[in-house]
Amino acid sequence: MESYIQQLLRPPSEIEWIRFAEILVGISVTMGIGEGVRLVLHWSPEFTRKLLHISVALLIFFAPSLFVTALPPLILASSFALFAYVAIKLGLLKSLHAVAREAYGTVYYPFAFLILILLFWNAHPEIVSLSMLALGLGDASAAIVGESIKNPRIFHLTSDKKSIQGSTAMLATTAMGLVFGMEYFDGAKYSHETIALAVVCSSLIATAWEALSSRALDNLTIPLSVGFVLYYFLVPAPMQNSVQFGVGVGLGLSIAVVSFALRFLTASGAVATFLLASLVYGVGGWKWTVPILTFFILSSLLSKIGRSRKMQTESIFHKTGTRDVGQVAANGGVAGILVLLQYVCQDFNFYPMYLGAVAAVTADTWGTEIGTYFRRKTVSIITMRKVNPGASGGVSLSGLFAGVIGASIVALSAVAWIGSSLALLVAIVAGIIGSAADSVMGVTLQAQYRCVVCGKITERTIHCGTSTEFVSGTRWINNDLVNWACAMVGALAVLILGAFH
Repeated sequence: MESYIQQLLRPPSEIEWIRFAEILVGISVTMGIGEGVRLVLHWSPEFTRKLLHISVALLIFFAPSLFVTALPPLILASSFALFAYVAIKLGLLKSLHAVAREAYGTVYYPFAFLILILLFWNAHPEIVSLSMLALGLGDASAAIVGESIKNPRIFHLTSDKKSIQGSTAMLATTAMGLVFGMEYFDGAKYSHETIALAVVCSSLIATAWEALSSRALDNLTIPLSVGFVLYYFLVPAPMQNSVQFGVGVGLGLSIAVVSFALRFLTASGAVATFLLASLVYGVGGWKWTVPILTFFILSSLLSKIGRSRKMQTESIFHKTGTRDVGQVAANGGVAGILVLLQYVCQDFNFYPMYLGAVAAVTADTWGTEIGTYFRRKTVSIITMRKVNPGASGGVSLSGLFAGVIGASIVALSAVAWIGSSLALLVAIVAGIIGSAADSVMGVTLQAQYRCVVCGKITERTIHCGTSTEFVSGTRWINNDLVNWACAMVGALAVLILGAFH
């Protein structure tokens, strides 16, 4: 019996090699035409690049009809990823690359195709086609519509400029393309309910990733996320529940909208929360959702209590109460990865590690919020010398107590699923360990700056309207990275403590 790798590397037939050569020539000619149009007609590189994206996406869509084996598409994807990278570095074919900034979208595009082939070609090549179609049509329509509208409504979730009209076009075009594509690939074998749910969930998630991604990273995030959602809906498996995933997307959207309205989240934080909540509930259900939802709701409410009292210390922090995409990723990213790992590796129990990660960020958040509220004696966790409340690495008795309470509440929220009192205790201890590690990294590794106007030590690069001076730590390590590490330590602490029953 052939292994998975042997199937991928099965030798193509002669006709497949001929088609491979024809496609290679066709794409090369299309690239040449795009470059010629840019030089002669002075079209925007953005426009010519998106036309190429659409052309290649349509070609990829029919690839399963052209190739039985995976090797020709694998070679095509690898070759064009390498070619695009070299072209960017040498400044060639500017019709394919953004001129305002260095971005690697034309590398990500074939690389995403390569990953999808490795994951799905042997058994479900239609997922490869549909995922790249969503990128080629949806993302291109967002860019073209956004560029064509005279006065678009612009928004910035990250460093890239997006538009409401472009995102709307992305949503509609992706949905229409997926409906057409699923009907083309024998839509009769799927129920109308399955197709509708798959299309709605895929389109919303793809549009969210397009809005949130910067520097052309959406050429990776869109096809890979759509591929995952389509696999979840179209390939039956014991752990999969399409209705649950649909509810997860609806729940995530509701939480994001309400939290944005209540100013718990910025716009970027709301979109990131939608994606995280869709994954956690859609794949894990209430078992995985309750702990992180407990953290989010209670921590958000806690951040709003005593705002005027906390104002004196807020200027120290890199970021404050209303969470953005970086904070959502820092607090929930490790948890989301563990949900995915549980989905992929069902023989291993990742749930205790998940609880440890969520307990850690809860203990850290509660310790900071309560510690800065009471403003009691605060000392450095390293030197034990007195520091100002809110200083990185500072700990107080009120903050430590609050951290223990926060970690305990999160662990107790999972009591219906945790299995034993020992595992519950380990989750709490792991949360405290993660929070302590956050404090240690905050004082030793996180970048610290001094305001040249007021003299305060702060996590910010701008303070009192002026650039601050770097004092200590590592410049590229900010509070979000420390919080990522906090969650990771909480998860790993569970492994070390051995809470697997």
